[in-house]
Amino acid sequence: MSALRRAWEKNHGAGSVVGLAPSAAAADVLAQDLGISTENTAKWLHEHRRGTWNLTAGQLVIIDEASLAGTLALDTITAHAADAGAKVLLVGDWAQLAAVDAGGAFGMLVRDRGDAPELLDVRRFRNDWEKHASLQLRLGDTDVIDTYLKHDRVTPGTYEDILDAAYQAWVSDQAAGKTSVLIAETLDTVSELNTRARTDRILAGDVALDGVKLHDGNEASRGDLVITRRNDRRLSLGRGWVKNGDRWHVTHAHDDGSLTVRRAHSRWRTTIILPAAYVADQVDLGYAITAHRAQGSTVDTAHAIVHSPEVTRESLYVAMTRGRESNRVYVATDQHHLEEHQHRDDLELSARSILYGILQHVGAEQSAHDTITAEQDMWGSLAQLAAEYETIATEAQQSRWVTLLETAGLGTAVVDDLVETDSFGILTTELRRLEAEGHNIDDLLPRVIRAGNLEDVEDLGSLLRFRIQKVTATYPASSRQAPGLIIGLVPRATGITDPAMRQALEEREQLMQARLNILTQAVLEHAEPWVTALDIADPAVRQSTVRAVVAYRDRWGITSTSPLGPVPADDAQRIDYQRARTRIRESEHTDQTSGAATIRDQSGRTLR
Repeated sequence: MSALRRAWEKNHGAGSVVGLAPSAAAADVLAQDLGISTENTAKWLHEHRRGTWNLTAGQLVIIDEASLAGTLALDTITAHAADAGAKVLLVGDWAQLAAVDAGGAFGMLVRDRGDAPELLDVRRFRNDWEKHASLQLRLGDTDVIDTYLKHDRVTPGTYEDILDAAYQAWVSDQAAGKTSVLIAETLDTVSELNTRARTDRILAGDVALDGVKLHDGNEASRGDLVITRRNDRRLSLGRGWVKNGDRWHVTHAHDDGSLTVRRAHSRWRTTIILPAAYVADQVDLGYAITAHRAQGSTVDTAHAIVHSPEVTRESLYVAMTRGRESNRVYVATDQHHLEEHQHRDDLELSARSILYGILQHVGAEQSAHDTITAEQDMWGSLAQLAAEYETIATEAQQSRWVTLLETAGLGTAVVDDLVETDSFGILTTELRRLEAEGHNIDDLLPRVIRAGNLEDVEDLGSLLRFRIQKVTATYPASSRQAPGLIIGLVPRATGITDPAMRQALEEREQLMQARLNILTQAVLEHAEPWVTALDIADPAVRQSTVRAVVAYRDRWGITSTSPLGPVPADDAQRIDYQRARTRIRESEHTDQTSGAATIRDQSGRTLR
């Protein structure tokens, strides 16, 4: 940054570089990097509206941490710069946490412009594997979960267990002289950890017992670490002033509720008194913090706690990229975030499944343009079209299945009761899938029903499904009579008598085929990273395989750099996963037997 400023000023004169950032703390960091005074965007816009601060021709405006800048603020600054003949440079990481105000502009610009430079040489981490893992995490590549598991950076357990494990690890790092950060996703958890840290420090004699009340309900006294929550230029300290996100060591707690503090991690011993009113409203303990507070910081180790579905990809990415030496995540797998009556005995949570869900949960606010594009893409996706097809098929085929069940010997009352159960839909979906594979359901279902006693069965649909799966696993299907799979994944519905239903199904089948054609062409043209993992040289075989993988990825929202991502836990997805995996293996085998398989050396060069 400093080199950029000097180069620009060499051509445009001293003072031609203006540094801005969305927060005062970020502006301070930018000031150190640039070697000039900087401001936060809110202050600059305030002065600009008063007519005090304006840009001039030839100036360069650098806005750091641009992902945190609101769209309106960016629009106002860039419009003024364009009118004045100045240039705006946005700097930041679009994958980090976004603005509290309406945002998404920075991410949209990065995605829509083909000339946005990007730094890919990660220098923060001491472990090479973590450099690559951070980039995968940034993109939401679910394959990275296995990397963190392999390096023992994921600790699962109950909420109480992971809270204790994270806290003890943080304490241990602090005792070893390391800078460490303890990150939690909710303010309640942050407050709980802060209370524990303060209590332990009091017992150790590092913190005085009597303190003053803080905003978070805790108290602070001599020896405590606190954090301020609001900018206040009236509270000046040397050349600086009290800012949102600043951390302070308490040197004295006064009877009137005020605190004397000195800046944490500062060479200077200068202190300032925070007034009682400010302390009560704008000061918290600062041992544990949220991911928003952690963004922009660099420490030796970071310990991130995950215990609710509110965690987003962006917050996990921030939390897991603060530490130079180590970044660990502690995952609660006990449904702690649910009320007792909401607990499900059939829901088995694992650290892997929870982290997978988080990486699929994009929380960054989108621009209006991106929102429209995303909505259009979602409603035209294979996931949406397949869901619509299966919903229509279930309704359209119901009379057929009911008739078949009654003909097979089930009484009308029994069938009526079965139709009302959740397992009926699961059963009919399985029947449609097996029929698509070539099994004769009209012959098979009656045989299964007559195979054993069905009286007083608690879950008839599940029992029939189990029986028919057992039979079909033994007897191979006939491909000659198979209606087949749409886009290789969705079982085609047959026996539809209602013209409107049949037309609706045909329309969605056509839309799925068209969508897949477009996606496949785009993937081949842009050489997506996962395509290079397909070791298939024959163009025709390669294209058909890519098409099958694209269908799976779009239907299930796969974002990994490997073709299929991790093995899914969901039964329905696992069936599609196995189909796509089988297709890849068959294609690679065909390619090898034809003599077209490629062989690469360790550097990736093609030898044949």
